[in-house]
Amino acid sequence: MANYDGLTPGQVLADASVAEFIKELGLGIARAQQELDDNSVRQMQAFTEVRDDLGERSLLELGLMPAFYHYQHADVSVSLQLRLEVGKRDEFGFSASARLGDTREQSASSSASESESVSGTRVETRQARLEYRADATGTLSVNGTQVVPSGTEPRARLGSLLDQLTGRQDVDAMVYSPPDTSLGISTDAPDTQVVTTPRSVAFTFDSHANGLITIADNAATDYVLNAGTTVSTSAQGDLKAYAEHVQASIPSDFTTRLHPPHASGEPRFGLLFNTGEAVFRSEEDRRGLTELAWCLAATGEAVRIEGMTDRQGAADKNLLLGTERGRFVEQFLIANGVSESRIEVVDSRGEGRAADADDDDGEANQQWRVTWILTPERDDYWLSVRSQGSATLDGVAPDLQGGGSGNGFVFLWQPASPDLSAFSVTVEGQAFTLDGTAVAGHEANAAEAYAHRLTAAINATSTLRANRLGHVVEVMRATDTYDIKLFSATSEQVELTGSEGLTVTEQFSRTRTRQAESREGASTAVAVGVSVDKRESRQFNMAVTGNSQITARLASVPPPELFVEAIQALQRERRS
Repeated sequence: MANYDGLTPGQVLADASVAEFIKELGLGIARAQQELDDNSVRQMQAFTEVRDDLGERSLLELGLMPAFYHYQHADVSVSLQLRLEVGKRDEFGFSASARLGDTREQSASSSASESESVSGTRVETRQARLEYRADATGTLSVNGTQVVPSGTEPRARLGSLLDQLTGRQDVDAMVYSPPDTSLGISTDAPDTQVVTTPRSVAFTFDSHANGLITIADNAATDYVLNAGTTVSTSAQGDLKAYAEHVQASIPSDFTTRLHPPHASGEPRFGLLFNTGEAVFRSEEDRRGLTELAWCLAATGEAVRIEGMTDRQGAADKNLLLGTERGRFVEQFLIANGVSESRIEVVDSRGEGRAADADDDDGEANQQWRVTWILTPERDDYWLSVRSQGSATLDGVAPDLQGGGSGNGFVFLWQPASPDLSAFSVTVEGQAFTLDGTAVAGHEANAAEAYAHRLTAAINATSTLRANRLGHVVEVMRATDTYDIKLFSATSEQVELTGSEGLTVTEQFSRTRTRQAESREGASTAVAVGVSVDKRESRQFNMAVTGNSQITARLASVPPPELFVEAIQALQRERRS
C-alpha cells in the first residue's frame, strides 16, 4: 500500500486500481463472446458425425444446422464506495461508477425453441525441471516421499527414476536430455574394430558374418554366399518383385532383411520405443540398428532422421520426447562410424504426424513411438544377410566392395572375436587397457564383453562416468549433468526436493485453469461484490465496497454459408 498521507483523491483512486477493475469487467464480455464462438465450432462434431440410426447420415446432411450466438446487447454497471482512514484521523470518501455498453447488430437473426447450456474446464500441464549429475547418488523427495534411483550407470539410474516417478499419481511423464559434452577420446586399437568419437567408444565387430547386397537391376544373377552355396535368381515382373525373389531364395540358415529404396516422406528404416522412453526397447532392436549403422557407414549414404511420438500425454512433453528420440538415434549412428556430415536431423513435430493421421488425443499407437531413418539419395533395394550357426559368408559374389554397379555385395563383415588386450582406450588423459574377459553372459572377446569391462573401469574413476549400450560405451565427465523435465496434470501441489547431485531448478507451477460458460435465452445477469481492506503499521486503512452488474442479451444467428460449405466439403472428402 502507498503512503496516503498527502495524496490527492485522484492519486488514491489510481492506487486502488479502480479503472483497472472497471476495465476487466468490460473485457469479460469480449472473452465470453470468444468462448461462445469456440463453442459454436465445437458443435460441428455432433452435426457432422455419421450415425447408424440416421441411415449412415449426419445431422448436417439432414439439413440441421448448429446455431451461432452473439451478444446483441451488453451493459456493465459499477458502483464503488472508497473509504480511507489515516492515522491523523483525516477521512476521505470517494465514489466511482462507470457504465459500459456493447451493442451488436446482425443482418440476419433467428431464435431457437430449445435452451442449451455448455460449460467446460481445461487444466494445463505443469512442468518441473531437475539437473542430474552423472555421478549422482542422491534421492528425490516428492511431497515428502523418497524416490531412490538404483543402478551403476547414469542411464540405469535415470531409468529407475523414470519408472518410479511415472508410477505415481502426481507425475505423468519424465523426459531427460544427456549432457552435450565433447571429450578427448582415442585408441591405439585397429579402427576397423574400435571406433572412437568425442562422446563414445564402439567395438565394431561381431561373432557372426554380415553382408549387404544391393539390388539395382531386375536381371538374372547368381549370388555366391560361400564355396558351397550359390543362389541363382531370374528376372521378375519389376524390381520390387525381383528383390523379394532374391530374399526368398536365400537359405533359411541365414537371416535376411529387405529394405526398399527411398520414397519421399516414407520411412525405410525405423527404431521403435516404449511409451515415454528414448532408449532401446530390446537387444534385438539394438542389433538391428547396429547392422544398419554399419551399412550406412560402409556405403556413405546420406541419412535423414525424425523422432516422433504417439498422442499420449501433453503436446509439449511429446515435442521434447520426439526430439530426444531423434537425438538418441543420431548419436548411436555416429558412434558406429556414420559421418556426422551425412546425417540430417529433422526438427521433431512430437505428436504432429500422429495427429495428421487422425489419431485421437491420448491414443496409444506403437507406429508413432518411433524414429524414422530415411536414405533420400538411395534408389536401389538393400538386402542384409546375416549368418547363423555354422552358416558362413565367404568368397561372396558378385563382389562390388571395391566399386561398381548392378547387383552384388557392397560390404561384408567377417565374424571376429579379436584379442585386444594389447591395446587401450584413453579418455581425457586416463588410459584403460581393453579387457575382453567373458562377463554377464557375453563370450570372451565379444564386442559386448569389451564394452561391459570398459564401462565398469570408467565408472570406477572419480572424474568420469559411462553408459553401456550393447557394444557402445557412452562417456562423460562425472560432473556433467542430465537435464530432466517432469510433467504433471494434477491440480494438487507437488513439492520436490533433491540431494547429492540431484538439483531441483524449477518447481511445478500452480495449476492454471480456464472456465467458460454460455447460455441461450432472453438475458443473463451476473452480480459481483468486492471488498478489499488494506492496513499498514502507520494505521492507514482503506476499504473498497461496491457492486457490479453485467446484463447481456444473446441472439442466435445461422452459421455463415462459407463455413457450412467448407464443413460439407470436408465431410464429402472423408466419405470418398
